[in-house]
Amino acid sequence: MSHATKLIHVTDLHLTAPGEKLFGLNPHERFERCLADIEKWHGDAQFCIISGDLADAGQPEAYDWLRECLQDFPLTTHLMIGNHDYRDTFKDRFPDAPVDQHGFVQHAFDADAGRFVLLDTYKGGTSAGQFCERRQGWLRSVLDDAKDSPVWLFMHHPPFDISIAYMDRIKLEDHAAFAALIAEYDNIRHIFCGHVHRPSYVNWRGIPCTSLPSINHQVPLNREAVGKAYSYEPPMYATVLIEHDQVTIHLDAYDDRQAAIM
Repeated sequence: MSHATKLIHVTDLHLTAPGEKLFGLNPHERFERCLADIEKWHGDAQFCIISGDLADAGQPEAYDWLRECLQDFPLTTHLMIGNHDYRDTFKDRFPDAPVDQHGFVQHAFDADAGRFVLLDTYKGGTSAGQFCERRQGWLRSVLDDAKDSPVWLFMHHPPFDISIAYMDRIKLEDHAAFAALIAEYDNIRHIFCGHVHRPSYVNWRGIPCTSLPSINHQVPLNREAVGKAYSYEPPMYATVLIEHDQVTIHLDAYDDRQAAIM
């Protein structure tokens, strides 16, 4: 790796049809403010990855709005899908989005920091995730091709528990097979997840893993603290700086930032 790689990680937009709110919040306005903040303060990033749940219910209008919104965003942006998305609708609205030979919305690309692998864990009909044998075969070929290059995995559904019962019930269903597959490789440096709607860090089988809050609503750490399944907590995006001997991840609460009273 010759230079540092700076990237932006965003997740769980939960866009509705334009004009419709979700849990009393406007996900379109919140995402627009997110993009504006990234452009103002992190325009030097090489790329941005949005790790799924682009739409709240796979609405075509939500994808149309997102496509138009990203047209003037200066960073190359890689889109992934999550359980709230509809794979076929997404592919129809984003016909240029990379897919594998089986039609799954997943691809890999190389940067100075190594190989970035974006997985499709969408199952459909459930909030849980799936990584079937065809997707496992694709991942194996991508990891084999990476050889000794560092690998950075992005996936919507975490393959591990995070000690929140609601989320643990809807993690990746094929977690044992997934764990067995990646255990064959010693160059996987980090797993970046969506789905959790919380900032979290997990060291899973020796691999560091992080998740982010949603752009819209969050999952409370303790449901009893709010009495509801979802909560109002600050949305955040992550700036990720990968250097030869260090990985630095900052979570920025862009919508709740204000100067302190001195």
